[in-house]
Parts: sequence; structure tokens; C-alpha cells
Amino acid sequence: MKKQRWLICLIISIIISVCTGCGDDHKDNSSGMDIYYISNEKLVTEKYQNNNDRGEQLVEELLGRLTKSGDLEGNNSAIPEEVSVQGYSIVDGIAKIDFDEKYYELSPKKELLCRAAVVLTLVKIKDVEYVAFTVNNEPCKGKDGKFLNAMDESDFVSDIGDQKEKPAMDFVMYFANEDGTALKEYKLYNASYGERTKEQFILNQLIKGPEMQGYTFTVSPKVKVLSVVTANNICYVDFDENFLTEQSQVSGKMVVYSIVNTLSELDEVHKVQISVKGETSIKYKNEISLEHPFIRNLDIIEQVGNVEIEEIENIEIK
Repeated sequence: MKKQRWLICLIISIIISVCTGCGDDHKDNSSGMDIYYISNEKLVTEKYQNNNDRGEQLVEELLGRLTKSGDLEGNNSAIPEEVSVQGYSIVDGIAKIDFDEKYYELSPKKELLCRAAVVLTLVKIKDVEYVAFTVNNEPCKGKDGKFLNAMDESDFVSDIGDQKEKPAMDFVMYFANEDGTALKEYKLYNASYGERTKEQFILNQLIKGPEMQGYTFTVSPKVKVLSVVTANNICYVDFDENFLTEQSQVSGKMVVYSIVNTLSELDEVHKVQISVKGETSIKYKNEISLEHPFIRNLDIIEQVGNVEIEEIENIEIK
């Protein structure tokens, strides 16, 4: 019961903090910014007059504040003293913060508060849309053992509130045809993607594979998505090492464009950047460079005989 009480208080604290920052569609950093601190196991803010206006210099400045106590008594640093920030960068709207291994030694409560404070502070920077964590330059895992995606404010309120109706929509995906010579359109109607992002949902469906005859899976079911986020109309997908080592029944070209064409069906995605454990300076199957983002390839889509799936509701991904 005691555990439930602190969790409820923590959730309410985060809701209040996020809501007070909502509505700031135009990030004006010139008049000062809110820095998030921890007081009595809750998130609190203090106004801070920053010296820099944007970019990595402002990230560095704010990280410096997050590692120190606030000006008001009882406002403790969001990043505990025992955790070191080893590096940071901004790439296409994603601020990447690298911690040392001490980050994993934080208790679940401290880790959540630290993560929330860092993300909620840094996403107010003009150049930052999402924040991603790494530990020793490896993708960061949460306490549940799952890799953390790049985060924004919504990640700390997505599990809160009355969600009587889960979001659902139609999706167009691409698996290989039966003989693996072309991609074949595969439709999901009224598919509920729950609390996941649309990108996470359709990538999991690709890995899960087709449920109808006449299609061939493209991505091995042993492949894991480490992170996926869309920024500036580019969808960044990071896979684990199994993406390189696991064999598929189809060519490397079919695998890559199955992913690219499927994600490109989302209105907000114009290009797809694929990486493996954060690395892009590699060739997939020794033939396809991952160095630059891909655009959809319509030439390898089968033009006739497309079959549509009947209406599917409330799909659950395991």
C-alpha cells in the first residue's frame, strides 16, 4: 500500500509538471527556462536565466544545472551525484545523453524521477524534440530490461488517465510476395496500437510476420527494435545485432525496403534511417550501405494481385 501511495504521488507530480509546460508551442529560451529538481520525491521547477539560447551549448548548460541542487532549499539535483554525464549531442532534433554505468544502480524511483526531470528540461530547448539516453554509448535499458526509446513529455503521461478507447487506424505494410521476388501490400484495418507509437506498432507487426498465405516474412522474428523515433520527417530505427546476423528468406533489398516502404506509409515519414546499435557506417548483407536515410522504393512493389486483410480490431503485440 505504501508503494502504491508514493507511485500515485509521483504520477500526480509529473502530470502537474508536464501540464504547466504544455501550450508552449514556440520555444522561446531567451526569457529563461524551467529546470526540474527533486524535492520530497516529487518533481519541482525553478526558473533559470540561461546564458545560451539553443544547441549543444544550452544542453551543456542545462545538464550542469541538473547535476546541482536548486537555489531553493530542499530542491535536490535531478541527476544524482554518483551518476556522471559522459557526453551529449544533438542530431536531427534528438538530444543524446550518455551516462556512466552508475545510472543502472539507481533505484526504480530515483531512475524515473531523474529520467523525467532530464527529458522535461531538455525538450524545452528550441533544437530538441526528443531526448535519448545511452549508458557507456550503448542504448539504455529501463528497469524492466527493455530498451528505452527516445522520449518527450508524452512519455511521462501516456500511462495516466482514463483510456477507455485505445487509438486505432488503418495501416499499409509490405511483406515479400510468395516467391520473394517483390514486395506485396498488406493491409490492417482498424488496428489498435494502444500506448505504443505507430512506428513501434508496425515494426512489431513486420517482425511478427504476415498472418495470411501468399506472403513471406522479411524481418527475422529474432530481431529486436532498440529504438524508433521520427524527427524532421526522418524515422530513425535502431535494431540490435540480430538484424545483421539473422537470415531471411528474401534478399537484403527486400528486407530493407519492406521496412522503409512500410514506415513511409505514415504521413509524417519521408525518409528512414536504419542503424544497428547506433551504427550506420556498415553495409547490410555486405551490399546495402546504411550510412544515409532511405526513401521509399515503388519499383519493387507488386502491382497486381494485392490481397487485403479483413478488419482486425484490438491487435495485441506480445
